[in-house]
Amino acid sequence: MSSINWFTDKPSEIGLHFVAVKYGEGAGTFDFVEWDGRKWLTEYEGNVIAYTTLEGLIRGCDIAWPEDTKEVITKKDSKLDADSLWEEM
Repeated sequence: MSSINWFTDKPSEIGLHFVAVKYGEGAGTFDFVEWDGRKWLTEYEGNVIAYTTLEGLIRGCDIAWPEDTKEVITKKDSKLDADSLWEEM
């Protein structure tokens, strides 16, 4: 896994973020927390010290798709309609 690109300023986008929460010296956790445009909507005493967007989290991880992928080939007959131009093998 590559490293996550953390931000320490206030988010510019309202919504769910992946955050690092600090409870004190040597104590903290990671969590998913909503940012309402003014503050973090947490239910605990810790302080959010850094965040990344969900897109940033996904791009920073090596996540495999949860099912096997099938090979897809295109058909050669150009007279077929657009919905039948491919088939799963």
